[in-house]
Amino acid sequence: MGRGPRTAPAAGSGILRAPDLYWKELQQLKAACICMRFYRNRLGRRVRVVEVVKAVASSSAIAAWVVWKDYPFLWTAIIAAAQVLDAIKGVFPFARHHKAASDLTVALEVLYIDAEDDWESIHAGRLAADAITRRRTKLRKLQLAEEKRFFPEGVELPAALIRLATEEAGAYFELTFSGESSQ
Repeated sequence: MGRGPRTAPAAGSGILRAPDLYWKELQQLKAACICMRFYRNRLGRRVRVVEVVKAVASSSAIAAWVVWKDYPFLWTAIIAAAQVLDAIKGVFPFARHHKAASDLTVALEVLYIDAEDDWESIHAGRLAADAITRRRTKLRKLQLAEEKRFFPEGVELPAALIRLATEEAGAYFELTFSGESSQ
C-alpha cells in the first residue's frame, strides 16, 4: 500500500526486511491510535449520558421540590442520589476507561508522529537495517509501556472497533502515501 516496500526480500536478505517490518509496525500503530480514539469516543458518550441523567435528576428534583413541597423526603433523596452518582462516577469502569483511553490516545498519537518522522529517514535510505530494527524495537517497547501505564490490567477492545480502525488506517496510508515510489 502506498509508500511501503512492495517486494518481498530475498531469503536471508535483511536489506528490505527491516524497512518492510517498520512499515508494517507503522501501520499497526496508526490503527491502534485510531482504535483507541474510537474507544474513547464510545466511552465518552456513556460518560455524557451519566452527566445528563445526573443534571436532569438534580435540577428537576429541586424544581419539583419548589412546586410540590409535600414530598420533601422524595426530593431530598433524588438530589442526594444525584450527588452520590457524581461522587462515584470515577469508580464506574467506563468512566475510568474513558480517562485512560483519552490519555492513551494522545500518547499513541505522539508516538505515531515520531514513528512517521523516522519512516521518512528510512524511506530516504538514510538508515541501515540494524538501525531500523533498533528503532522498530524501541517503538514497540514505547507503545507497550504507554498501554501498560494507562491500562495496567489491559483492555479488550471490541472487534468492530478494531475492524473500523484498520480500515481507516488503510485509507489514511493510501491517501497520505499513495503515488509515491516504494523503496
